[in-house]
Amino acid sequence: MFVSKRIYLLTSLLLLALLLAACGDKPTDVAEQEGGFMLALPRINVDIDEEGVPSVAGISPETLEKISLGMVDLNEFRMPKNYVDWFTGANVQHMEVVHTSDGLYVFVNGTPMPHLAWDGDSLSSAADLAADLDQLNPYMAKVLKLLIPFIQRTGIDVGLKFPLQPGAEEIPMRSPDAPLKSAASEPESSLAIVRVHVSYDDEGVPSVLAISSKDIEEALGYSLRQVQLEPDFVAKMEDAGIQHITMRTTPNGLLLWKNDDALPYLAWSDENLRNSATLVDDMVALYDLPEWDAVREAVNLMLPMLDNINGEIVLLFPLTEGAESIPIPQP
Repeated sequence: MFVSKRIYLLTSLLLLALLLAACGDKPTDVAEQEGGFMLALPRINVDIDEEGVPSVAGISPETLEKISLGMVDLNEFRMPKNYVDWFTGANVQHMEVVHTSDGLYVFVNGTPMPHLAWDGDSLSSAADLAADLDQLNPYMAKVLKLLIPFIQRTGIDVGLKFPLQPGAEEIPMRSPDAPLKSAASEPESSLAIVRVHVSYDDEGVPSVLAISSKDIEEALGYSLRQVQLEPDFVAKMEDAGIQHITMRTTPNGLLLWKNDDALPYLAWSDENLRNSATLVDDMVALYDLPEWDAVREAVNLMLPMLDNINGEIVLLFPLTEGAESIPIPQP
């Protein structure tokens, strides 16, 4: 038993050494540096070959599995070849995902994309919501909430490198010293204002301005059953005390709330939205089909405009008996 523990300890140290050998030379920034715990690793580079096989520090999955005594099998993370071909065809040379205390940042070919943003309270609210909707059992939700302080003191940076197109010029990866956040969008006059409050009854039938989907069905003569929610889902929301879910677009992201509790949200800037529109255009362009032309045009038109649209969608659910109404949150 003692020998076995020593072997696992030595194997773990060897894996850590290999991991660091594949890393960059600067730890990932961690904003929450106070307290008795912090883990900040440099960038871990993973190379994906033409068949989708990943390798770290030039070590093949088979070799890594042997030297780790079967503890690590990179073949489990093999990427489908059609995805690799798709990325290569669109000249996506590398992707980078950076986990920090305030979000999950994404870069493609070194350019920033919209990313997931959070704080401790919103992570806790997300865990509660997942438990309320039976997507996470209460035990795991409790464990996740206990881990939040550790999550916010952990910095991890993973770069995925894909095969280059023949003749393509290599694009350098983002410098670890470069700031993660893009400049915030400057508030401008809204191009459009969109506000939709949808109220669901106990049967899951939606209504807007007291006009229900059943009223529209009777008027038009065809079914709108697909817009209804299952009564069990509505009952679950009511039992959990969830009165409304709010989604609101702002110049700097798509904000989300459960009642008046903020949830993790999709953060963006002018630069992020332009970059994502360019990426989608490049990837859709590989499908030389006329029916995709309209998709490309819509994406190129709409994505860069999102930060100038004042949009609000609120899903309202029945109140439990005796419950006090919770005001819809305002940013």
